[in-house]
Amino acid sequence: MSAFVKCALAALALVATLFASGMNGARAEGLVAALSQETVFIQSNFTGASLTLFGSIERDAATVGRSGTYDLVVVVRGPDAWPVVRRKGQIAGVWLNRDAVRFQGVPTYYAIQSNRPSAEIADEAVLRRYEIGFTNLNFRPAMQVSEEDRLNFASALVRLRLGNGLFSEAPSGVSFLNEQVFSTRIHLPSNISTGPYRIELYLFRDAALLARESLHFGVRKTGFEALVFNLSENNPYLYGIACVLLAIALGWLAGMMFRQS
Repeated sequence: MSAFVKCALAALALVATLFASGMNGARAEGLVAALSQETVFIQSNFTGASLTLFGSIERDAATVGRSGTYDLVVVVRGPDAWPVVRRKGQIAGVWLNRDAVRFQGVPTYYAIQSNRPSAEIADEAVLRRYEIGFTNLNFRPAMQVSEEDRLNFASALVRLRLGNGLFSEAPSGVSFLNEQVFSTRIHLPSNISTGPYRIELYLFRDAALLARESLHFGVRKTGFEALVFNLSENNPYLYGIACVLLAIALGWLAGMMFRQS
């Protein structure tokens, strides 16, 4: 076979691959979504907030027909942190902290919302791959521990986060207005952390992942709270001196008031 024929066959194969990729891309569904606001401001009277996420499933005339209905999973993750989970034990009749495990990169806020339970939407392997669900989060200890301890401490952390509202799950939290238009409400508690937040949308049909989309929003302090927070982060020594002076001033003021009474 001549070099010219080989080059021609290679070119034909490349064109066929690009054509097939283009056809597959044209036939795939897409997600278009938006948030009601992109920044949540925390002030002294902050009691929580709610964001509205709305969007649609984009299809064109070339999209293949599919049986069944669409399923949508929305996962909201807050800034990652390294939380420490402690286990109490009885020592000489007194309950004290005995064991502790620090986890790496656990979201400070995690919420999963869908139009039906995620276990009915996709296989466990897919849910684990994309960390959809509390049990599928990647709880990595910062130190070496047994698998049994890792699971026990991870379960305890999930229970704590569920108790304070930082973890939540709503199996019927996504509403489809029609076959292609959807909406959901994202509830943020008053004890959320500041920083960047990420929203991942997963579109399924017949347990197959068809499309993904990402959105972002931020949570930050404003007003006097922001001033104090920035001072403590950027000038810790000045912040400490200011706290000492404030304590002295308040003590002196309290002494004057009691002396007059």
